[in-house]
Amino acid sequence: MAKISVLMPVYNVANYIEESICSILTQTYWDFELLIIDDGSTDGTLDIIRKFNDRRIKLIIHSINLGIIESLNQGIDLATGEYIARMDGDDIALPQRFERQVAFMDAHQHCGVCGSQVRYLGRNEITNKPLNHEEIKCWQLFHCTLVHPSVMIRRSVLINHGIRYLYYYYAEDYEIWNRLAEVTQIINLPEVLLVYRLHPQQVSNVHELVQEQHAEIIRKNQLRQLDIEPSIEDYQTHLDFCHFRIRVHEPDPYYKALAWAHKILEGNLKKHKYDHQTLNSVLSQCFSLSE
Repeated sequence: MAKISVLMPVYNVANYIEESICSILTQTYWDFELLIIDDGSTDGTLDIIRKFNDRRIKLIIHSINLGIIESLNQGIDLATGEYIARMDGDDIALPQRFERQVAFMDAHQHCGVCGSQVRYLGRNEITNKPLNHEEIKCWQLFHCTLVHPSVMIRRSVLINHGIRYLYYYYAEDYEIWNRLAEVTQIINLPEVLLVYRLHPQQVSNVHELVQEQHAEIIRKNQLRQLDIEPSIEDYQTHLDFCHFRIRVHEPDPYYKALAWAHKILEGNLKKHKYDHQTLNSVLSQCFSLSE
């Protein structure tokens, strides 16, 4: 039984899949199975996958496109490893990714989810995702704090708590981190372990509107756990926090944002959902980053 089950759902990524698979097969940590779930590709992706002759590859083929969420949940059910490593068919894992993540999670048994920083291909830009569990939980109020294909998950956490991806289309990762944060520790390593490819066919580009609609549901669900039911105006202010666009030099929007921050803090004092000092710090950073 392999230590890691690499879960790679793919759909029409013929231009990138070879490089992605090679980046997994050449990892410095070799004890893994690679579950590639081809979700009805029609562009030759499957032909490229079949050219690989490596016993660690297990290919599952869908005759029709079932969608990413069906593929992810099927992969969880098929996985046998202690850890599940997510990977996409258009990204590139750096050689020591698995070695670094396994070493960390073996040494920190309380940690159930381990992400990393990523570098955007074609840009001189590296993510600055929050590192510790409490910061991650607080920032989740506003946006997704982990880069999905960089993440490694302890499989026992998913099994013991019956956690699977839910139908928040194109924001399923954003939602699942919130539920996982309630039952296990989540961290991001500070180093870059994945190269993230940006291209026009990317889900976040093709389905941007649907993604944002589901992200709104997720954010509002988080606020309701603080007994906050945002009005339309409130949610627009919340989005200003999300996108660091609080206009600190304009009195009206500034005082609205300040009142919204106080409302979140008051809700947390009643519900004790977040570490209060960390939450206060995160809200303050939304103001300072907007200047």
